[in-house]
Amino acid sequence: MDFYPGTDFEFANLARETQVIWLAMEGNTDKTIAQLLEITTDTVATYWKRILIRYDSSSRTEVIAEFLREYFEEDLDHLERKVVELEEKLQAKGLAEQHQLLATAQLNSLMNLLDVGVLFTNNGLKVNYINEQLCRIAGCVLKPKELIGSDISSFIDSCQNRPIKLDESTTQRIRSLSQSGQEKTVDQMTMTNGRVLERTFCNVTVRGSVIGHFIMYKDVTPFINENKEIIQRSKLNELLVQRTLAHLEATPNQQSKEIVITLSSLSKSVGGDLAVIMEADHKRGTLSVLQSWAKNEFGSEYDSEQSIPLSFVDWFRKQLNEKEYWIMDSLEKLPKSASMERSIFVEGRVRSAITIKFSAQNPDKSYFVQLSTSRDNVLEQSIVESILPIQRLFSSILKQLDCVEAKSVE
Repeated sequence: MDFYPGTDFEFANLARETQVIWLAMEGNTDKTIAQLLEITTDTVATYWKRILIRYDSSSRTEVIAEFLREYFEEDLDHLERKVVELEEKLQAKGLAEQHQLLATAQLNSLMNLLDVGVLFTNNGLKVNYINEQLCRIAGCVLKPKELIGSDISSFIDSCQNRPIKLDESTTQRIRSLSQSGQEKTVDQMTMTNGRVLERTFCNVTVRGSVIGHFIMYKDVTPFINENKEIIQRSKLNELLVQRTLAHLEATPNQQSKEIVITLSSLSKSVGGDLAVIMEADHKRGTLSVLQSWAKNEFGSEYDSEQSIPLSFVDWFRKQLNEKEYWIMDSLEKLPKSASMERSIFVEGRVRSAITIKFSAQNPDKSYFVQLSTSRDNVLEQSIVESILPIQRLFSSILKQLDCVEAKSVE
């Protein structure tokens, strides 16, 4: 017998007493043990006496139990250590999964607080992450969790707000960025709802290999509008300077034409197609059109000397007495008391207007310039403060004309 069945040790190398115990564990009698070990039964009995003394026991069963405990104690300790290690690993894994879930929840909360849209895709253009803000910006009918794992085309197809025009689609832009070796690229696109989005593409690389893509969408409409307003204000200031110089250089006979040019230039700059200078004569009780300009199919300019009783326009007179300027967004917003003004506006095809008060030398008269449009809500009313200097311009012009008329009378 070289190896004892079921064990990894050489049975022949064991001490005789240990061999006796191993064979007894298999249920062998002393006679069988003696035959297997090629010794006498008396020798087997002698071994048992030594064994009982060594284990301080009177029972062979107790001896066998103690022998097994000692023999496998090291293996049991090793097994117990493995069990403890496994439990610790499982616990650590559970904590790691909890930390990962917590980190993911924190990331979602953070991304959803941003005022920009965020999209992560893998290299196969599958959506790994998308925040709520992007879904709102794009008018996506699906929720972020419904898009995770889907192709990026599913996100694009489910968006109600789309780019009006793009040289390259989103997927084409991503692929070209991946192949170009660039880290990022930025473009702008105007959406169907009128908003302008700045889109930033970034490659996500690990050890030099692209594993995914990060795309950020930012609404830059307010910034662009602000820039447009700054540019428009600058152009208005330049226009006012040019028109002031033109009036200073003009002869009295040219002033009438220059006034119409000024009216048309200012009106066009704020989106209007009608402009008038009117005089309210409080002593005579009349309201007169001194100079006017209108854009029609022939692009004509014309003068008018029509006058109406000031009593017909109580609302206008009230504005003249109380305000430096006023804005009418639409006819519907006129007060009920302005019934005559409503009919005048309808007859004059005025839908919205900016009216600015100015003065001349005569204390019994008030003047105002009105820039208006025959269309709804198209005037650039946010820049009204930029055109207030026309009060001084027209006041100066009327004073010059009054002086010329006074000299002519003399």
